[in-house]
Amino acid sequence: MSRTIRTFEATITNQQQVRDDLDQLGWAASKLWNVGRYYAQEQWDETDEIPDDGELKAELKSHERYTDLHSQSSQRVLEELAEAFNGWFGKRRNGDDRARLPGYRKNGDAHPRSTVSFKTAGFKHDTQFTRVRLSRGRNLKEHRSDFILCEYQTRPDVDLTVWDIQQVRAVYKRDEWR
Repeated sequence: MSRTIRTFEATITNQQQVRDDLDQLGWAASKLWNVGRYYAQEQWDETDEIPDDGELKAELKSHERYTDLHSQSSQRVLEELAEAFNGWFGKRRNGDDRARLPGYRKNGDAHPRSTVSFKTAGFKHDTQFTRVRLSRGRNLKEHRSDFILCEYQTRPDVDLTVWDIQQVRAVYKRDEWR
């Protein structure tokens, strides 16, 4: 059985209504990356070993930055961090002494807007009204709704009703969220 995996890019048409909320999630993802990056460095310094994504998740799931995002979104941030460390370690092992550790996500003193991934439990797709509902983390639900409702538009030749969407990613690109 073969699976077709496609990526479709969509423009968020209600950018002004959702921008601050998406910025908050993007900054939260950057902060979680940095917390995980710090933990991984500590482990490397103490043991000469890099924690895998399972250890990162187990160690950081009680951290307040983890609960800023939907749990699956937090898991994905830490999986990406572990992948970055494994890539660095693999290059070092193969003799590339110029390979650099994954960095912290910062822009001056500010956190940049990191991509936030939502697995199936973290979003609801409404094809009838071309919108997607993105879940917030537990810490960011106070005084607001539990989700961010993004209206979107794809290319005219893309029909998302025929696809079983498994993941949605909020990406900050060219000064807007997509």
